[in-house]
Amino acid sequence: MTPDQIIATVMALLSAAPQAAPNLPLPGADPRYPVTLDACPRPLPAGEVEGKTVICGHVSVPENHAKPEGKRISLAFAVLKARSLSPAPDPLVYLHGGPGGGAVKDLWSIVVPIFDRHRARRDVVTFDQRAAGISSDMVTCFDTLGANIVSLMAPGKSGQDPEMPALVADCLAELKAKGTDITQYNTTQNAHDTQALMRGLGYADWNLYGISYGTQLALEVMRSAPEGTRSVVIDSVFPPDVRGYDENVKPLQESLQAMLDQCATDAACAKAYPDLPATLDRVAAKLQKTPIPAARGRAAIDIKALADLLDSRNGSRATPGITAHLPLILTELDRGETTTWDLLASGGTVKPPSTAERLAPYSARLTPEQKALAALLLEQASAAKTTDLARDGALSALSDSLARTAAGGTDLAKRLDAEMTRAIIATGSREAMLDFVRAYAALATRPPSRDAFGTLVRDHLPAADQAPILALLDLMNEADIRAAHAAVSSEARTAYSSIVFLLDLMVIACQEDFPFNSRAGFDAYNATLKWPWLMASAKADTSAYEICPMFTPAPRAGFLEPVHSDIPTLVLYGLNDTQTSSADARHAAETLSHATALAVPEAGHGAVIFSDCAKDIGLAFVERPETPPDARCLADLHPAFVLPK
Repeated sequence: MTPDQIIATVMALLSAAPQAAPNLPLPGADPRYPVTLDACPRPLPAGEVEGKTVICGHVSVPENHAKPEGKRISLAFAVLKARSLSPAPDPLVYLHGGPGGGAVKDLWSIVVPIFDRHRARRDVVTFDQRAAGISSDMVTCFDTLGANIVSLMAPGKSGQDPEMPALVADCLAELKAKGTDITQYNTTQNAHDTQALMRGLGYADWNLYGISYGTQLALEVMRSAPEGTRSVVIDSVFPPDVRGYDENVKPLQESLQAMLDQCATDAACAKAYPDLPATLDRVAAKLQKTPIPAARGRAAIDIKALADLLDSRNGSRATPGITAHLPLILTELDRGETTTWDLLASGGTVKPPSTAERLAPYSARLTPEQKALAALLLEQASAAKTTDLARDGALSALSDSLARTAAGGTDLAKRLDAEMTRAIIATGSREAMLDFVRAYAALATRPPSRDAFGTLVRDHLPAADQAPILALLDLMNEADIRAAHAAVSSEARTAYSSIVFLLDLMVIACQEDFPFNSRAGFDAYNATLKWPWLMASAKADTSAYEICPMFTPAPRAGFLEPVHSDIPTLVLYGLNDTQTSSADARHAAETLSHATALAVPEAGHGAVIFSDCAKDIGLAFVERPETPPDARCLADLHPAFVLPK
């Protein structure tokens, strides 16, 4: 942010009226999908002003779009406003992954960093899909989760835990008893939700950007609710007609093959490592038979460690340069050496160069004055990063504080939480603490209530502590009660968030993708693997085959067929992606008559996350969807392989 932008943001925050009326919905909004505006999840991204640059709320849609007069559900949305004074009329709509991932709650960490460039010209809209993120309450079994919250708080919970099938069974029974028709929580209904949201906000046309499961949703919008969709970007593609669960190891195998191919077509790499595939096979055989023991201050290196290293290239937080080091790592392991492996494990390859190291290649031709000026600028740039972090933190803190004041709140909610925590810990009783945690979490499922907090205090805290805490509760105004309840809700949801995400995913996947996927299909595919040892990775998770039979399949005619469309589409896939298949991305493009498919080197899951090149290609495509984007920058992304010394 420039100094002028910082000043403008601070003044906008200070001058914002508490009940300012944002310009949403737009004129012409569809009354069938009423929109209500609500506070955005906090903290807001630095530089955002609620009600002006970012607007949040809920849209009401039918649980079953085929029965518009029936039950309604509420979906959370956010609109990041364009910075232009004359924006394009067609916003970008981000469709998050999962299923069950959510986006509104991740504005700061995901949506803004990925799509900020689009805001120079157009609004960016996103929403938490049904059974996802903030919109997941409709399929969240709060009673079951609350009763099991203590065990769910244990670290490392996953679908492979022995108690998960029983927990899922209890959840499904609870949802059925509450009258939730989970058969309506599917990709086709999600597609109609997408169109309903945009109509409810008043937009006539829009562009879709889906990542991971969001690509399957984008494809379904193109098939089931295409009206209004101007262009589509699908990134890390999961088409509906592929057996993604059965073939879960396929993307990992493809990414390994891509690395071998990249080395083979790189003259220097091919010369330095002339028989890399054979080296890989020897190393894998050795590690399966005789792992390198734990030593050197490092963990043992076995076949799972090798598979996990290959898999780690997929994530946005992966250590940069893994691909470039893989040929050298394999060659050293073949000789029984671990030098580069250990260096990578220690983070040694990603240490930023010092100022002196940056200047060293040019020092011979620089005058002392030039070197001093260059060094000064580099040092200032490094210091600016720290300053930027502090600035962003201050802006977010100011925004939060002003919002709390505007709502009429004080700091009493924090004091209440601190006093209750102190009192229950002072008991020293594990049983009392666990009972308190269960009762505390149960508050999240009820409306904010002073009486509910009072009951919690009287039933679970020591008698000697009750009077001062109840007196504190009496001092709290309604805004404080809402803030205290929001804190309870946030903490409870955090405690079982990983399980809720798993359940949200299964609600859709188990009804749509099974029995199309099956354990027999999983075993049959893996019997064909070129490198069967990749099964040592976490990609060989079979928990879905244990849990999904508890759901009743809800097949829909034609859903598991390829999507045919003439809407202009950009297909992106990362060569390091170990979650979705490159071959499946190209397969999806085959039935899209106006599609351009591009491979992005050194990109994992969500290619747009990994490079400015991918971001700019997507931006250019949305600007001119009828024209294939200039993709020459992709050539600069190929790994610079590290050669032996």
